[in-house]
Amino acid sequence: MRTIALVDHTRQHPAPTTVLEAIAEALTIQVARDFAPAWGVTAVRFTVGGRGEKIHFFEDAHQAGDYGWHIVDGRGLPYAHVFADPSFSAGSDWITGPDAISVTASHEALEMLADPAAGEYSFNGARLMWAREVCDAVQADTYRIVANGFRVPVSNFVLPAFFNPWADGPYDHLGVLREPFSIARGGYAILERATRTRERDARRFEVRFDDSVPAWQRRQKLEGWGRTYWRLAVNP
Repeated sequence: MRTIALVDHTRQHPAPTTVLEAIAEALTIQVARDFAPAWGVTAVRFTVGGRGEKIHFFEDAHQAGDYGWHIVDGRGLPYAHVFADPSFSAGSDWITGPDAISVTASHEALEMLADPAAGEYSFNGARLMWAREVCDAVQADTYRIVANGFRVPVSNFVLPAFFNPWADGPYDHLGVLREPFSIARGGYAILERATRTRERDARRFEVRFDDSVPAWQRRQKLEGWGRTYWRLAVNP
């Protein structure tokens, strides 16, 4: 079975072993029960340390300017970085609070499975290409999974119908969205204008935020070094 290992590098806010094990088990359950059947991907076993692909937890967000991001390495293997400080600064911790680190880990894990290289787009039928990020549009919505005696919060995610402009719902796991290619409260999306030829002088890409996303979170996405920044930086 494919495995993804959680590796904690934090020093100021290290996760208790029991908590990290609970996050690993919750992610295993989420993928096997909720995500894999919906998206047609194989189940994944998440572990604490060990072999397999990696989700690394670091202290400082200055390394990415974001809560987390994912990409592939030179061999095409996906990995993710998740940052603890933004969650603790917002009053959350590993599994409690609206910005719990487990939610970011879930967000990155699901997007590693859906679009490992963070490079795919879907046409919305109205001259816009939407990045195939399965959690961004509903990132503020969460639910809990009981694992190892803990109620671990994980991220909502969109369903395949979300990326089909003619599909009927549901469009996300929790049933928040009412139409495809839309953004829930607290979510955002990366968009590319679909044109006949490449535009040389005008930017083809933009980031569209829900009105409730605060200015500091918008700055993190637009000015940091995470996947949103790089999607814009490498596609002028």
